[in-house]
Amino acid sequence: MSLADVFALTNDVLQAIIVIFGSAVVLYHVGRGTRSQITIAFCALVSFVVIVYLTELMVSRAIISDSAEAWLRLEWLGIAMVPAAQYHLSYALFSTTTAVPRYRRFVYLSYGISLLFLLLVLWTDLVAAEMVRLSQTFHLLPGPLFPLFALYYWSISLLSIYNVWRARQRTMTRTMRRRMTSTLLAFMAAPLAVFPYLIFAGNETQEVPLWLWPVLLLGNLVVGLMFAILTSNLIYFDATSPDRVVRVRLYKYMARVPLAGSIVLLVYVLVGRTSPLLGLPTETALGFALVLTVMLVQWAIHMFKRPLERFFQLNDDPDVRRIQQLSERLLTTSDLRQFLESILAAACETLRVPTAFVAVITRDGPRLEAVIGQLEDAGALWDGYTLRELGQRENSNGAATFHEEDNFIVWQNFWIRPLRNRQGDTILGILGIYGRAASPNLTTNEATILERLVRQAAGALEDRILQQEVFRAVEGLLPGITALQERRLAATRGGFPVLTSGEADETYPVEREEFNNLVRDALSHYWGGPKLTESPLMQLRVVQRALAQHETPANALRAILQNAIELQKPEGERNMTRTEWLLYNILELKFIQGGRVRDVARRLAMSESDLYRKQRVAIENVARTIAELELQARQAEEAKTEAEKAEPAPS
Repeated sequence: MSLADVFALTNDVLQAIIVIFGSAVVLYHVGRGTRSQITIAFCALVSFVVIVYLTELMVSRAIISDSAEAWLRLEWLGIAMVPAAQYHLSYALFSTTTAVPRYRRFVYLSYGISLLFLLLVLWTDLVAAEMVRLSQTFHLLPGPLFPLFALYYWSISLLSIYNVWRARQRTMTRTMRRRMTSTLLAFMAAPLAVFPYLIFAGNETQEVPLWLWPVLLLGNLVVGLMFAILTSNLIYFDATSPDRVVRVRLYKYMARVPLAGSIVLLVYVLVGRTSPLLGLPTETALGFALVLTVMLVQWAIHMFKRPLERFFQLNDDPDVRRIQQLSERLLTTSDLRQFLESILAAACETLRVPTAFVAVITRDGPRLEAVIGQLEDAGALWDGYTLRELGQRENSNGAATFHEEDNFIVWQNFWIRPLRNRQGDTILGILGIYGRAASPNLTTNEATILERLVRQAAGALEDRILQQEVFRAVEGLLPGITALQERRLAATRGGFPVLTSGEADETYPVEREEFNNLVRDALSHYWGGPKLTESPLMQLRVVQRALAQHETPANALRAILQNAIELQKPEGERNMTRTEWLLYNILELKFIQGGRVRDVARRLAMSESDLYRKQRVAIENVARTIAELELQARQAEEAKTEAEKAEPAPS
């Protein structure tokens, strides 16, 4: 293998890695939703770049000239569309500032021009002419209209750079300015990477100069680095989650998907080239090598997860570390049951009895938490009694006998021991042990051991109750924290105007509380009623625009309400009990499905009073979303009006 062949193979590997990482970035964004214009534009840009690199790989491996020419023509799907996607992304970035960008129609116009050039490449030779071959690859010769395409290509690229520069100039916070600066420096990655430079090469008698290969390799490395910078910066835009959470998700995904795939590709290439030296068939060597590589990569990610997180400062905040420690030490229901079963097993072994159980007090009555041995009918054990009554020294009918010397209650062939909190003023549950005699006859050693087990069981129940109270408190804070994160994101972009705006700011068409009430009333008559059909919300611009697609104003308003509710939906699979799904579930069950309060509360495992509190927060979120949609519609109309005024009058 010559040195030029080594350079060509290395270049192919680098291009394949760029394809892997680019495809992974697109899949990452698609899997998390594409509601943001920045996300849509960036995914389009990366997709077109991936198409260029993928077709280049296919061309370098083509063995039939007709097949190579087909791939070269398909490559122009990426080449022609990259300028339009780049301008789209620059426009979306500029839209994140407080200014209202003009010339939105130019985004569509650029896509139209790019599509026109693509059609010319596919069906004519005006832009790209016949195919010729170099020593290591194929390429197309330039057509008569290629200089016009090159002028369009670089003009749009420079205009995109100008848009990002303007966006950077309008940012006020240090964090936003730093991200815009990095984005500006890396924004030329796409046009530099996909422009068809080989189209200026000569005919088949020429070869790629040896000195050009290091330049191509360095260029691919720089392009990969620039795309990494773009990805790591643009991932934060329109993300309501904290930067730390967004960063951790991205880095973990990159380590498990594209990085692992790239390592497997490198092993495949190396083993495929060196398998004859090992004295093994290529298929055998590749099979063992790839399986071993996948196992080692996943093992390395698992073993070095924490050091890498510290190195990249993914979870370096003390508060985050405390939360991680709490998460790792949570006492779940399964953990509690397993611990109680161990306690019961120790009690049975100490007293030489076959059966023991622990029951806890709940609002719905006693609940059996853990049992060892056979317990046919747990409900019959406390039939006619509550657990609190079993814990009292005197009972009205005398059916339970209290033994003060052992602190036991003899009840239906069981020795019952109340489990109290650390203060001793509240009964949390009971521990029942099958009676080996008519009355407790514990030895001193048995009593000592059993006392220790009772304290541990009571402590576990109390810790679990305290933990659940913490969860309920955190659950109540989540809506406020979510609103704060959204405010943080808006303040990062808007700076002073956002932070200094009051409740009745320009985001809301009317005073904020009044607007929330209008949305609540419309939702209460979602499927028909005067609060919907006669709602002042009918006058909103966003509703008037939706009227063109719906038969009646009521249907248009209902569509806007439904769209606002859908925008509250979290990412991932729906879950009725997870906290992040709570607000969306309330909106969907209560208003879309028209469920009764009692039924919705039961389905979501919460009290009615708690449901009303969470419902108020959910309605406020819907109102905020509709207000933002209305603001966008109003700004679009104002921009359109300004554009019309700027157009010269016909002579």
